[in-house]
Amino acid sequence: MVKGFKKEDILIMCSDGLSNLVPQEDIFRLAKEDIELAPKELINEANNNGGYDNITVVVIKNI
Repeated sequence: MVKGFKKEDILIMCSDGLSNLVPQEDIFRLAKEDIELAPKELINEANNNGGYDNITVVVIKNI
């Protein structure tokens, strides 16, 4: 059964430039803290951890 995209759910789409450098728990934490700043904060975190690959992040919240 598919749950669907319910109110307050967050969808994160990213390249491996982020997911290889930032632990999943940190990605979720940063996305939940501030949805508007999340992409910038996530990219900064990946760069701080080495940033050796292209980094793409899209964060969507169902409001």
